[in-house]
Amino acid sequence: MTPNDTSSGALAGTRHVLVSLVSMPFKDLRHPPIQLGILEQCLTRVGIATRSHSFELAFMEHLYSRTAEADEGQRISVADYRHVACQDFVVNLGDWIFKVSPYAEPSPEDDEYLDYARSQISEEAVITAVQMKKFVPEFLTAAADELLAGEPRIVGFSTVFQQNVASLVLAKILKARDPSLKIVFGGGNCDGPMGAALHECFPWIDAVVRGEGERVFPEIVLDMLAGRAVRPQLGLCYRVDGRSVVVPQANKPQVPMDEVPTPTYDEFFERLGRSPLRAELWPEVAILFESSRGCWWGAKSHCTFCGLNGSLMPFRSKPPARVVEEILGFAAQYKILDFVAVDDIIDLGHIRELLPQLSAARCDLEIFYETKANLKKDQLRTFYSSGVHSIQPGIILRLMRKGVTALQNIRLLKWCAELGIKPVWNLLYGFPGEPPQEYARMAELIPSLIHFTPPNIMPVQMERFSPYFDRPAEFGIELTGPLPQYRFLYSVSSEALSNLAYDFQHSYLDGRDPETYVNGLRDAVDRWRQFSKDGPGYLCYRRGPGFLSVEDRRAGLEAANYRLDGIEGKIYLACDAGATADHLSTRFAVDGDEELDAKEIEEYLEDLVQARLMYREGNCFLSLAIPITTASTASETRWETDAATACLMAT
Repeated sequence: MTPNDTSSGALAGTRHVLVSLVSMPFKDLRHPPIQLGILEQCLTRVGIATRSHSFELAFMEHLYSRTAEADEGQRISVADYRHVACQDFVVNLGDWIFKVSPYAEPSPEDDEYLDYARSQISEEAVITAVQMKKFVPEFLTAAADELLAGEPRIVGFSTVFQQNVASLVLAKILKARDPSLKIVFGGGNCDGPMGAALHECFPWIDAVVRGEGERVFPEIVLDMLAGRAVRPQLGLCYRVDGRSVVVPQANKPQVPMDEVPTPTYDEFFERLGRSPLRAELWPEVAILFESSRGCWWGAKSHCTFCGLNGSLMPFRSKPPARVVEEILGFAAQYKILDFVAVDDIIDLGHIRELLPQLSAARCDLEIFYETKANLKKDQLRTFYSSGVHSIQPGIILRLMRKGVTALQNIRLLKWCAELGIKPVWNLLYGFPGEPPQEYARMAELIPSLIHFTPPNIMPVQMERFSPYFDRPAEFGIELTGPLPQYRFLYSVSSEALSNLAYDFQHSYLDGRDPETYVNGLRDAVDRWRQFSKDGPGYLCYRRGPGFLSVEDRRAGLEAANYRLDGIEGKIYLACDAGATADHLSTRFAVDGDEELDAKEIEEYLEDLVQARLMYREGNCFLSLAIPITTASTASETRWETDAATACLMAT
């Protein structure tokens, strides 16, 4: 069998194991599955022969091989897969593609689903999905062949986002072909009521691990291999005489980070190394690593729309030296220099201790981290020097309790532009209680920011585990049921469907419709994104002897040059982090500079605001130009500012 053959025998080499771990489509192709890598190590260290199966890669190879000889418009590309995985998730298109026999038979509901999908995503995406679906049954047979060739006694599925239906259908096929197999589910889609509903509704699942699995999974595997009844553990769903038993998840102890093993990605890179798509995929690979779990900010002030942490809010982090060892170890072993932290938020202590250690390693790393927006400039310099060249900051309105002001958000965008860091950020709208006039104000502001990295704009979602979901009336919201796509994916009762769903429809108790007042802002953001692609121009300054020269070449604005003489230039530079007129008046008086009272300074600063050289928030002023040297040399990173990056953060 040649390495490029994607028939069933070539999906992976046969190796007899006790446990097989599975990652199904539509997981992002760019990242080896960290969940499988950790659990494989958990089982290996207690002596259980285990193998992971990155079936997202196998499926893409299958699509490639089956359409490579087709007309150009009929070929299914890596870009098509990524579009489903990272943009069309808004309708769970990846789940629908795997809604095939024996999980579900074709029905008129499929046409109804496609009509709904067309109302949310492009016709081209729908056509591609229909084409992909044709090749799913053959792929599932091949995947089952690969798994059963290893003669495992247990198959574990890790499922997040759009992996549910693909996991369910393959699990059902496996159970039909070998009823003695034990099927275990875990992952983000299994947290809380979702996992209990999966276990209740789909009897071919023997057990569901809700929450962290590093302790629970090895123990139930040992029980199953010994042929004894699975022992109840917090969060576990198991069966007694075919009946679903759900052990409450509350008070389940958190796993200390010292107990979490370093993941292995050997299987992913072995599979990728023999893939006919390796030349296309390898340059895009970025290794997932984990330096913390939970959210220290969320534990203090839970962001109102965020449901990402579920049962994992308490914050824990790994020792900096261990994280450095893991990152450099991955780089040496797999010859990859690009990394993505799966942390919900970087540990502030890691900025002080971990990142300088990475800098000292003198490797040309590219690292992505999520963070809050109220970073200091020195912290951002530390980010850049360590290889953290892309971040996802929480830049949103105050109504969602991010604890950050608009000025801090804009300041972060400016400093990122100056230091060569790519901020990947979302502009969410539709927060209950938000003042509609704020959107007109933001739209008017955008031309001043056109030289910074633009956001994605999207409506806020009602996610399970978020404060909006838990206490909707408190925020002026009424939840009206799961998003429409769920009913096309699961043939279950309405109660079970509500328990399976993660995202929900909602209305506002005050009757508002955000779509009626967001159009102006959306248009402004669309122009911003287009300018960013075509060339956003720049707003920069150059220092001279006793003066500051400011050049404005921002796209969409009239070109202009300004000379700020003497104290004017000093005032402008003093507003790099934001300053009030009173503060500036006192500062320059103390420094022995020309005396100006606060009123004169404020009038001057307001003139700069009108020229779009300055941003004002209350009494505080922030300069918008960056130094000419950094404006011309700020490095480009490999990360793109699109919805795909939001996807890869969670995978």
